[in-house]
Amino acid sequence: MTVKGVLMAGGKGTRLRPITYSIPKPLVPVAGKPCIEYPLNSFNDADIKDIIITTGYKYEYLISGLLKNERNKQNILFSVEREPAGTAGSVKLVHGFLDDTFVVGSGDILFDFDIKAAIKNHEKSGKAATIVLTEVEDPSQLGIVESTDGIVKRFLEKPSASEVFSNKANTGIYILEPEILEHIPENETYDFGKQLFPKLLSEGVEINSWEGKGVWLDTGRPKELIAGSQIMASRYGFEIKEKNINGSIIMKERPIGDSYKINGNCYLGENVKIGKETSVHNSMIYNGVEIGDNVKISDSIIFNGCRIDNETELSGSVIMENTSIGKKCIINRSALSSNLNIQNSSRIYDVSLSSNSSE
Repeated sequence: MTVKGVLMAGGKGTRLRPITYSIPKPLVPVAGKPCIEYPLNSFNDADIKDIIITTGYKYEYLISGLLKNERNKQNILFSVEREPAGTAGSVKLVHGFLDDTFVVGSGDILFDFDIKAAIKNHEKSGKAATIVLTEVEDPSQLGIVESTDGIVKRFLEKPSASEVFSNKANTGIYILEPEILEHIPENETYDFGKQLFPKLLSEGVEINSWEGKGVWLDTGRPKELIAGSQIMASRYGFEIKEKNINGSIIMKERPIGDSYKINGNCYLGENVKIGKETSVHNSMIYNGVEIGDNVKISDSIIFNGCRIDNETELSGSVIMENTSIGKKCIINRSALSSNLNIQNSSRIYDVSLSSNSSE
């Protein structure tokens, strides 16, 4: 048996705007790697070498971005949707590629589950469909599942508070047999969670479930992108305990400077310059960023080529490429698009700012 993979990567990432004005969500870096690299690596660890990526929004960027990097000798094809087909509909479009057991995942969700173990569980169950579950604190924005002895009994997409009957969420990762595709109509927008699985249950088709252990996080909002980056820096960084640097750090190159303080779970790119008495905590600093003196950065992401002047404070924010921030600014819980010029002493709280060149 040769298991194949399908990664869905066609969404617009509207909740992550203005970040996704200039880059498709699967390519948004998370601790130094495009988000889609994490599910691709999970597939690779499960010996899934033949993969098709379904895409639509900014597909040219996605394709060129992935082709730049060697993919662990994985064979990748792309299916471009001219019109949104839905999660199940996008998989139906590539049915000719799927002639044996296949795994479906999302290219813009961070996960590092043991997919090989999930496949073994699916094979043992003898069912045509397996839903990978994970335990969550707040299932209100997700599909929830109730199962008994591994068999799905109830399924509900995005329940209200009064409708919640389980804290086991549908991760959007499925192991399927080709015959499941027969239940998906052609030339119709169709969704796994909202339509296919409820339909299968109503028809008496048994669906297997398997609970994944590890990281699973939708980086759909800036605060979740920050949290996901911190988690991945914690998991994949190296513990460094030095005078200037202390924490779990992914460091491409030691920053230029000598009296800064970096601590927590961080990513540090190449050619980063950090001024005197500046502190960086639990943050991602990408290539070519220049940070002035007496700057405080916490729980933030600063993308390539940004400039941050003296005595500025950033917390809980995402700053896109080539944006300049003046002196003595305070920016909290905000997302700034690329190529902005923020004037001295600006105060920015809880907003998303975009420039004409970002759209």
